[in-house]
Amino acid sequence: MIVTIDMICLRLGDDGLETLLIKRNNPDRPEHGLWSIPGGFVFEQDLSNQGGQQADQDFDAARKRICRQKIHTYPNFISQPMVEGNPKRDPEGWSVTIAHYALLNQANVEQIENSGLCREQLRWFPLTTILDDQLALAFDHADLIKLAWKKLRAAIEYTSVALFALDKEFLVSDIIAAYAKFGVEVNRMTVKRRLIDTGVIISANKMASTNRGKGGKPAQVYSLGEKCVTYFQTCLR
Repeated sequence: MIVTIDMICLRLGDDGLETLLIKRNNPDRPEHGLWSIPGGFVFEQDLSNQGGQQADQDFDAARKRICRQKIHTYPNFISQPMVEGNPKRDPEGWSVTIAHYALLNQANVEQIENSGLCREQLRWFPLTTILDDQLALAFDHADLIKLAWKKLRAAIEYTSVALFALDKEFLVSDIIAAYAKFGVEVNRMTVKRRLIDTGVIISANKMASTNRGKGGKPAQVYSLGEKCVTYFQTCLR
């Protein structure tokens, strides 16, 4: 059985959410030339004596290796696994994927940009391009991205997951803009009542320009109160 780990990486783009895709460039592998979700095989056998990969100790080790090899960064947030499998996913036989949606912040994006890979190998695409079936992807990867978006969108209003797409430090205006790109409208009162007053985000004890160094009224800088996702008892709105 073929077992893979696939990382559905998302970032906040200028015009909305974007997803990272990798070009399948090996002519000896199926779906050559198509864009796909970054991922790789889970290695169950140690082939290091034959010049190959060592066996992965567990799924966590395999995920870290695949992120290092394929996207050159470890995402700021990784979801719980979504498991899909059937004999039709891959022409080479029964295939199971352990897929995760992942949120990347600017530090992650810069690590990818500094990896040396060109846009013909690794590229960000508008998420709507895949959701609207405007781009053909390898295997069932379009369906996996749609499933990931469905689960992420449901989580946005009941958890703090959207905040993990932001930089380590951020302004209230950044939060409002981020939620808008996830399709959720929040205002400053909501941010104060649901995020600041509850300790989900905390003051970084510094001020910053609302125009990021271009003048403007100083604003309080915040950071996450905890490194794990907070679950809300009721919808954020």
